[in-house]
Amino acid sequence: MNVPIKDSTEHDDPMRRLSRRGFLIAITGSAIAVAAGCRPTTSSPAPTAYAPGSSLGTPMATATSGGTAIATAPDPKFGQLVYDKRQYTAVPDLYITQYDYSNTPQVDQEAWMLTVDGLVETPLTINYADLLKLPSFEDTRTLECISDPPNGTLMGNLQLKGIDMKTLLDKAKVKPEATHVRFEAADGYSTSVELRWITQPNVMLAYEMNGEPLNATHGFPLRIFTPGLYGQKMPRWITRIEFIDYDYTGFWESRGWSNVAEIKTKSVIRMPDDRDEVQAGSIAYLQGVAVAGKRKITGVEVQIDDGEWQPAELYPGESSLEWTQWSFEWNVPAPGSYRIGVRATDDTGFVQSSEADGLFGNAYPNGTDAIHRLVIKSV
Repeated sequence: MNVPIKDSTEHDDPMRRLSRRGFLIAITGSAIAVAAGCRPTTSSPAPTAYAPGSSLGTPMATATSGGTAIATAPDPKFGQLVYDKRQYTAVPDLYITQYDYSNTPQVDQEAWMLTVDGLVETPLTINYADLLKLPSFEDTRTLECISDPPNGTLMGNLQLKGIDMKTLLDKAKVKPEATHVRFEAADGYSTSVELRWITQPNVMLAYEMNGEPLNATHGFPLRIFTPGLYGQKMPRWITRIEFIDYDYTGFWESRGWSNVAEIKTKSVIRMPDDRDEVQAGSIAYLQGVAVAGKRKITGVEVQIDDGEWQPAELYPGESSLEWTQWSFEWNVPAPGSYRIGVRATDDTGFVQSSEADGLFGNAYPNGTDAIHRLVIKSV
């Protein structure tokens, strides 16, 4: 389907200060793959905490320790809890997934149409005005790129509004012979998923992000969010949903990336940053997030050097599809360098155990569940 388009227009070391031009990884064999087209839009923005029930535009002035007893003077920089308050990602800070950065569609709202066809009883064509009239729902979701390394900068937590895919499925009536769903987008991107991913609950066709309509960069007028999958399977600027009886190989899949792209369990240290300094004899809060797709995070543990793994405090989100936040109170030892690791456990019993290897921390081709480690200096 041709859609009229106007003119085109998620750190101190290389892993944490990624170029806006994206980053490349050489893959053994015939292909050289861009890391699933993902790039951060800023350098590791400071987290923003929101008071319960507040709007996304009203951050708390400060994040408090919630009454936690502090035996010694807190570290002046990392002595407060931040991740005990629900964290959202500002839209300008959300990473970008794009196979062609020279082509960001500026879709004409009046001319745009969504087509639902292929192996269905009733093909559908829906314009933007009619889309907004359909029953909608809101939810918080975590979006992650398949090439997100263990330090987790290509990941964001967002409040979304849109329609339930089930609404269109009920109208279109998918035929029994359909096995896969193929997506087309206004920038020419295409991919597919097995039918089971689209018929599961809570698949959202989103048109708002953090209380505002999608902007051009992040997929106006419509993008899909499928629970349990990495971003490559959730196109922006979506124009067509076609039900088919074969396994279609999309752009990134044809370059060696996973054709399933199911999210792996991982945990990330967000504060302090790698090579940061903390005050010896103080208390510092190690803090971050953990994700497991549709699975529940049941535990997060922190390791100092080669010591025992110790449990962190968990702060689950209100939505089952957003990240779980965590914190760990660390009594900072004598001056020196300390290697910090974090691992997560999900409700299947899986515990992170692999160590990062190479530039992308084992992300190619299926995403990574490697343990995130960094070095903190006590001074």
